[in-house]
Amino acid sequence: MDPKLILASDVLERVDRRLLDPDSAAPLWPTGFPLLDEALGGGLRAGTLNLLAGAQGEGKTTLALQMARRSASAGRPVVFVSFELEAETLLQKCISAEAAERSSRPSPLSVKQVRAAFEASDSVAGGLPERLREHVGGIEALTAVSRYAGLLYIHRSTATQTTLDVIAASVKDVLVEHGVAPLVVIDYLQKICTPDHLLEEEKVTRITEGLKDLSIEFECPVLAISASDRAGLEPGTRMRARNMRGSTALAYEADVVLIMSNKADVVARHHLMYAANGGEHFKEWSVVTIEKNRSGHSGGEVEFRKHLECGRFDATGQVVSEKLMDERVYTE
Repeated sequence: MDPKLILASDVLERVDRRLLDPDSAAPLWPTGFPLLDEALGGGLRAGTLNLLAGAQGEGKTTLALQMARRSASAGRPVVFVSFELEAETLLQKCISAEAAERSSRPSPLSVKQVRAAFEASDSVAGGLPERLREHVGGIEALTAVSRYAGLLYIHRSTATQTTLDVIAASVKDVLVEHGVAPLVVIDYLQKICTPDHLLEEEKVTRITEGLKDLSIEFECPVLAISASDRAGLEPGTRMRARNMRGSTALAYEADVVLIMSNKADVVARHHLMYAANGGEHFKEWSVVTIEKNRSGHSGGEVEFRKHLECGRFDATGQVVSEKLMDERVYTE
């Protein structure tokens, strides 16, 4: 019999066994952002492809890394496929974020300060603990990251060698090692290596379908960052799912599509006109729009205050109360 042919009665029995087993992990991975989890029906689901898109510099990697930290700190492994940043850079963000989350000071340990400790450019002698001890919360942050570092796998990827098969092999290794499926983060999707003869649309279609298959095969959530096309980055344009670069398969195959926008770029004009300082404070917030959600309602808009200098967002966030514009028309 075809192993992919599943009997409904077997599914019900499997679910019942899982519910009765206190050590069994639920097929949900909370993101660590309560409002986002509520909108998504509890978090990222096993067997789903979740896309995260937005303008360059808006904090997509930071948001994805914060979700990865949440998963690893909860005892669930993570495979972070990084085409953009070195492993040390990602860990610098983790340490800074952990310090900030434990600090009541207005200027907590920054990513820049952690980088100086990593690179021995801080004029302090000793190893990493000695250097971070010079900063309030530094050693506590290092301890916190060390607790889940054994569950956070960073795959330093290249656009010429890291194929879907390479990623799948890494996910399988982690699954075998820990006995549970990992959260898989791809930063970013369009960089995955495919045969050279493919046009961009064909390439992105193949990658998207492959990532969806991977999520189903390993029963894990895949969170993939997607680049925007040129139209989605034009001034006065609010990025939408159609602006993800490469193929309509992105929006079609994905189970969840999240779009990040700088609040100052998408808030209605009258809010800018009547706000203090021309609405400069709006730039401190990133709006996350749930463009697609197969497990719940689409169209929700929540916002989180950015602290990119510390590698994090405020996890609490709030529902967007202002009116947002689809297109901003600029006049001289």
